[in-house]
Amino acid sequence: MLKIDEFRMEMEESKRIYTEELRKFSEKFDFLGDFTIVEEPDIDTVDYIYHFNNLNGTSKEILNSARNEIYKHMVRFSKSNGIDDFSRNAYISFKR
Repeated sequence: MLKIDEFRMEMEESKRIYTEELRKFSEKFDFLGDFTIVEEPDIDTVDYIYHFNNLNGTSKEILNSARNEIYKHMVRFSKSNGIDDFSRNAYISFKR
């Protein structure tokens, strides 16, 4: 088995937990729609990119502020739930 496949298997449960919390937390931002998850494989790891839809043409400043708030929450959540290995490979972006 390749290292990247091992990494994916190890991250499967963490990805589920992280994704559920991100979905719940992001509901408080009415200008964000659903997100898609894109996996960007590297040699041994995978970056997980959560692409949110920007529903209302929200300004860049507001989106950046929201992203910072989401990141801070998700870092704290990940540490307290033992999934910070996954969190280091998770990124949030907004589609315009």
